[in-house]
Amino acid sequence: MTTRLISNRELWREHLEAGRRDAVVDWLQANGLDPLAVLNTHDLVIESAPGGGQQIRCHVTAKGRPCEEEKIVPLVVKPPLDWPVHTVSTVSALSPRPTGSVVLEGS
Repeated sequence: MTTRLISNRELWREHLEAGRRDAVVDWLQANGLDPLAVLNTHDLVIESAPGGGQQIRCHVTAKGRPCEEEKIVPLVVKPPLDWPVHTVSTVSALSPRPTGSVVLEGS
């Protein structure tokens, strides 16, 4: 499967401009991610899981610590069909960038 890019700094702005902020927040929560912890300064991708199926890979703020960590969760709820499809290579998908917050940037 090709790695699907769901959000990063540029795509988060696209989600905001298209009125998808609440839909992205709901989707993150449905997949067990805290929208306030997910960083928009890194790529959030859907990719093949090692044991089969799909997973979400992103960076989050580490609870109780002033740092970030990579987080991988199973894909439980697929993104809506009307969201744009952007594909990336697995190598470039998770390039580090300065930290920020997905949800708070457009509030």
